[in-house]
Amino acid sequence: MPEPQLPWARTPPALWVLYTDTFTMAVGFYMLIPLLAIHFLDNLGLSVALVGVLAAVRSFCQHGLMPVSGWIADRIDFRWAISAGVLVRAVGFALLGSADSVTGLVVASVLTGLGGSLFHPASYAAYAALTEGLDTVRVYATRELLSNLGFVVGPVVGSAVAGLDFRWVSFTSAALFLLAFVVTVVGLPGGLAGEPGNSPSMRAVLADRAFVRYCVLAGAVWLLVSQLYLLVPLRATSVLPDTIGLGVVYSASAVLMVVTMLPLTRFVSARLGKGPILACGAVGLAAGICTMGAWGTTAGLLVGIGLFTVGQMLTQPVMSAVVAGFATPGATASYFGVQGIAQAVGGVVGNVGGGLLYTLASGTGLVAWTPWLAFALWGAACAFFLLRPGIVR
Repeated sequence: MPEPQLPWARTPPALWVLYTDTFTMAVGFYMLIPLLAIHFLDNLGLSVALVGVLAAVRSFCQHGLMPVSGWIADRIDFRWAISAGVLVRAVGFALLGSADSVTGLVVASVLTGLGGSLFHPASYAAYAALTEGLDTVRVYATRELLSNLGFVVGPVVGSAVAGLDFRWVSFTSAALFLLAFVVTVVGLPGGLAGEPGNSPSMRAVLADRAFVRYCVLAGAVWLLVSQLYLLVPLRATSVLPDTIGLGVVYSASAVLMVVTMLPLTRFVSARLGKGPILACGAVGLAAGICTMGAWGTTAGLLVGIGLFTVGQMLTQPVMSAVVAGFATPGATASYFGVQGIAQAVGGVVGNVGGGLLYTLASGTGLVAWTPWLAFALWGAACAFFLLRPGIVR
């Protein structure tokens, strides 16, 4: 039986390595990405359309290649896949600050996305390999906590370094990923992928119909999560006076996660199964979106972002634990890669569909309520299917 808690003294040393990697990479990522568009627009004079294309290239190379990268990680071992990924991303981040041509920026965007594609499924699979005898949900909750702590620290570090020159932001970020490379190579043991080279084929992973059904639902839930980068900023900027308020909203959400994620996940894991937890998370996400939309005041925004953040805390670590439960020996990273692309599809549909729905919010009468009713129904449908027997292991 898993431990009900994860005492720090019992945490395996290799798990500390992954925790260190997660925090270091989160700081490196969030100190650069929020400032990247400003650098492209103000320093390099690129058009908004071109900035969007570069972001799309980076996103496609990361999320679109995850199934292939996961399959590779199962064959070369998680340690080397993570090491290769952070090294490639370090090169990409360094180029983002030093390149001044479109060709150079495209190359940098490709390397940045490719690096993320290599280490992301391998890292999550390595966590799964190191949780034997531990509470898997709590381990992944700790991972998400450290990632959100990086979300808080990263922009502060980035803003401080940006006072010198943007190149120093990109070089510092690259240096953090190089540090993660050293930590991984030195501290993470090999053999976490079982027997590299003897892993099931991707066809075998996709033939797991129960897992594919779950991935469809994971993508549906991620459609709601993706509103953090669309409807949340749109509602925040419509309620609060300037963009500083938006930063406060994001920071408050991250701090709430850091403070309450572990107690919350420990509480719900002791009382509910993974399916009901995900169902509650979907309801929380939808309730947060609807509250922010229908209650157009500062109080409504704060209550809504609170509900939305609780939904995130319930869904994100449990979704990772569910994938670990589905994964067959030798194919853990492949399973995480397939979930990664399912989430990417959910994010694309969420951004496009959410944008279209939001245009209706400026209407009158029932039309103005359409977006929030749609998200409420979507969250309820996700919860209904997540509660069905056999959907979640």
